[in-house]
Amino acid sequence: MTTLPMPLLTCIIGILLTVIGLWGFLSSWFITALIPLFVGVPLLGCGIMGREGDLRRSFMHVAAILSLMGTFGGVFALTTPERPPEKDKDWPDKVKTVKTATISKTLMTMLCFQHLALCVASFILARRARRKAQADAVMAKAIKESNEKEADKEQSDSEGFEPTDTNDDSAKA
Repeated sequence: MTTLPMPLLTCIIGILLTVIGLWGFLSSWFITALIPLFVGVPLLGCGIMGREGDLRRSFMHVAAILSLMGTFGGVFALTTPERPPEKDKDWPDKVKTVKTATISKTLMTMLCFQHLALCVASFILARRARRKAQADAVMAKAIKESNEKEADKEQSDSEGFEPTDTNDDSAKA
């Protein structure tokens, strides 16, 4: 498991997806090349907003949903067949466009899937830590109550106990 906090990883992956989207758009000039950017910018926002505060869990769940959508979208885009080449387009430009689009889709799919896997692992670990903290709190409360009962019992026993004097003169006679 990673040692970086999930909001920081979410920001890093959001930045990477944004860069991939911009690179794809500037390489091909197709608006669909910006799809990684459309996933990356909200991820970056979730990472920034989820760094601290009460809504951290909510923002990380939204980030996980965005990663799920990015993963499914990337897999769907990679599995759909390409359109037939246009007659008026040069072959080298078509190859460059297809190569850029394929690289962009593949990188988006891989990054989103890895982020989703890290989110799920983080959610599981957080849930275990929360349960352990609750169990420790219940155990500490039970131990405290048990110690208080023992102290009360010892105090009541010591109050009811009257020590006998072994140097009593009446016992000698």
